[in-house]
Amino acid sequence: MHSALLESGNAVVRYRVMTGEDDDRARRGAKRIVGRSEVALYCKDADTIERTIEALRLSDAELVKRPEAEKTYDWQSAYVEPDRTSADGGGNVLFGVAWYDDGFFAQKAEAYSDRMHHYMFDRLGIAESDIEVTHWRAATAA
Repeated sequence: MHSALLESGNAVVRYRVMTGEDDDRARRGAKRIVGRSEVALYCKDADTIERTIEALRLSDAELVKRPEAEKTYDWQSAYVEPDRTSADGGGNVLFGVAWYDDGFFAQKAEAYSDRMHHYMFDRLGIAESDIEVTHWRAATAA
């Protein structure tokens, strides 16, 4: 059977740039997700995208070193979604955070808006207005 790749002019293209716990189930193990955060960072150019991906990879390398008992959250896979209208190679860096501890989720879900993260985003070249975070809580059966 012959297959062809079909694409419309409006197709959204995403490239996975880092594998997280959602695509590597061994990372999650028996942990249960209690919440999830979806993060979209608009990067104005290709250099900002590269710096952001490198920062995520360095953070991920440190996170996987933690003992299992200290893993209250984990990164999910990260993607780059190029902005076809950007002359400088900009686009979105998209990733998720899987939260395993309800109390930690409640305490840290808004950490992206703290002083340390603002400093980090500023160093990466990401404006505060270019950060979008959506939180989800796991539903419980009645």
